[in-house]
Amino acid sequence: MITGLFIFDGKGDVLMSKLYKDGVKGNVSDVFRIQVISSNNKTSSSKEVRSPILTLGSTSFIYIKSGKIWLVAVTRSNQDCAAILEFLYKFETLLKSTFNADSVITDELIINNFFGIYQLLDEIVQFGYPINLEPTYLKAVLPGISMGDGFKLNNTLSRRKSNGGSFMLQSNRSGDLNAALSSITWRQQGLKYRRNEIFVNVDEKINVLTNEQSEILRAYVDGKIVLKTHLSGIPECRFGLNDDGLVINTSTTKLGAEHTGSSNQNNVVLEDCKFHQCVELSTFDTNRVIQFIPPDGEFQLMTYNCVSNINLPFKVIPQVQQVGSTRLQYKLSIKSLFPAKLNATEVKISIPTPQGVIKHYTSESSGKAKFSGGEDLIIWKFNKFFGDQEHVLTAEVELSEDSVHSMINWSRPPIKLDFVIDMFSCSGLSVNYVRIQEKSNYRTVKWVKYRSQSGSYDIRY
Repeated sequence: MITGLFIFDGKGDVLMSKLYKDGVKGNVSDVFRIQVISSNNKTSSSKEVRSPILTLGSTSFIYIKSGKIWLVAVTRSNQDCAAILEFLYKFETLLKSTFNADSVITDELIINNFFGIYQLLDEIVQFGYPINLEPTYLKAVLPGISMGDGFKLNNTLSRRKSNGGSFMLQSNRSGDLNAALSSITWRQQGLKYRRNEIFVNVDEKINVLTNEQSEILRAYVDGKIVLKTHLSGIPECRFGLNDDGLVINTSTTKLGAEHTGSSNQNNVVLEDCKFHQCVELSTFDTNRVIQFIPPDGEFQLMTYNCVSNINLPFKVIPQVQQVGSTRLQYKLSIKSLFPAKLNATEVKISIPTPQGVIKHYTSESSGKAKFSGGEDLIIWKFNKFFGDQEHVLTAEVELSEDSVHSMINWSRPPIKLDFVIDMFSCSGLSVNYVRIQEKSNYRTVKWVKYRSQSGSYDIRY
């Protein structure tokens, strides 16, 4: 529903921001400051803004004002503006009651309670959808919040920095999840299914940059675990990741940098892990077991990054040689490094050429290759590319005499590789077991699927 949430002061400066979905960038705040705040200040400091909704193209700004503070929700799709306005007013009331604001919200309140407000947003909004703003629920899941007494940190709370600049709350909850059913707002009680199933999908996107000797210059994996559940009652789910060699790194590491810790080449090193609110973080920190009571249907359980010990699915060695002033010869070798029983689909290799090609020739050991003059590319495709195989492409292109300058000024953009591989994990992450426990002891059908696909997979030459 909500793509981004911003809090502005009276001058139009952003005090806080939180982006929930792709589609808007941080500089969208400049548009609101110019179109609404600046124009409102020029007309009259006391004049009310006529409409609480501003739509520019496909972007809508839905906002309210509390004193000199602007609470703004940004959306990129056709949404229920009344529901978003209701959320903003409830959020304003919640801020006042939580942080002892007399009548209006001030910029000092936002600045002095920056961490506490982020904690609130993490609980009341999930993936852009408001879930629960009830004070009784918030006091149950955030022990540091006491309505009317402000936000206080106690010894049972700790914080962990995440990608988006916000923090994840960890609490020392007991292992008895049944005692906390009253605070489980993400799952409806009384659900019944004739066939109880759980689908675990480990989806990874690998980004790689290699040189002409196939040496890795940069490599990292963006991964997520998506679950789809059709389970009766209030089940307690547990599944364990790699028993040995799983390292959760909380230090800051640059993409592509080598891991300098005690991990060896067999370890699976995960970084920047984020979890759905249903996960018991204390259990995961203690024994690396993911324990949770799942929402019904499809949801994203976990996201992570990996920059160390990555399993590359392909090795590409390019040879590009200029012959004279108007000809280029190509020889490209690609070898699959995954097991022979697996296969990659949607494999496409895009090989750049200079502009002005008048003649071309290609010969491939497998797949189909063709020259695309409109894109200045040689495109080599495979319906299926099985593991532990190697294929070679040879090609030659000739330019017209008038296009010699394009050969000289050719920047040699990288060769790009696209693919999808099922049942292969580039990070090495694996789900060792999935266990479902429910008081009726019904039988559950479990499915685990891995999928790796290319993000930015580039080869220099």
